[in-house]
Amino acid sequence: MRILQLHPHLSTEEISKKLNSCSNIHHRSYWQILLSVSNNPNQKAEDYSKFLGVSISKVYRTVELFNKNGAEFTNLLKWGGRRNETSHLTLEQESEMMKGIQEKAINGEILTFKDVQCLIEEKLSKKVSDDYVWDLFKRHNWKKKTPRPQHPKHNQEAQDEFKKNFPKFWSPT
Repeated sequence: MRILQLHPHLSTEEISKKLNSCSNIHHRSYWQILLSVSNNPNQKAEDYSKFLGVSISKVYRTVELFNKNGAEFTNLLKWGGRRNETSHLTLEQESEMMKGIQEKAINGEILTFKDVQCLIEEKLSKKVSDDYVWDLFKRHNWKKKTPRPQHPKHNQEAQDEFKKNFPKFWSPT
């Protein structure tokens, strides 16, 4: 394991002030790691992780972010949510598209998931995964359709006739 050292962006007192004034819980853990590294220089990441109860990778990531970006590294931290780099459309564009799909579905022009997927692929001019479409449905509060109660080609008269003539006892021959 390598020895961790902080670049002198802030002094130990300034890091301590940042820790005490920080209201975000996630950011507090980062400032605690930095304060520990600042107070106890030339230690291994394993030692800090055991002492603070965090993973070794989090210690490395925190020190690396601080050394690279300085005291404003917390502005670059993100948790969860949609990333613009990985999103095909913005939420507004998605909601507009879903309104158009909803109108087609009400008119009976869209029946299956694959129909929706084809419309999305046509709009984006590239293939999308099944998961993307299901996530799109979930984001816009669309529900999964229940299975149809009976086959479209069912014959109710034949079913009733079968029920009437079905033997009550079965005896093997």
